[in-house]
Amino acid sequence: MKNISNDTLTEIIHIHKVLSNPSRVKILLLLSDKQQNVSQISEAIGLEQSAVSHQLKILKAHQLVTQARDGKAINYQIGDSHILKLLKLSIAHAQELESDHIHDPQPSQDNA
Repeated sequence: MKNISNDTLTEIIHIHKVLSNPSRVKILLLLSDKQQNVSQISEAIGLEQSAVSHQLKILKAHQLVTQARDGKAINYQIGDSHILKLLKLSIAHAQELESDHIHDPQPSQDNA
């Protein structure tokens, strides 16, 4: 792998920290289908609107979502298509691990 600058490495770490929160991942996955406002996001993922707004603020700070005004409503959408690729790869990897039972908390009785 080629040399990566410290700034790039720092940003990679920040993005993964942002993605370490389940609510933020749910929001990004929800927005991958279509743009939505805070009320719609709140209802879809079962979080209070204030909590959704807080998570959107973090996602927006890292340019993972953008907003567009539609009359009085503010709709949010994915801000960078790269994040969707990263999420799709992460989902595929997690499902592969799940199907292989890599993270089972206890070994099966057959192995005992």
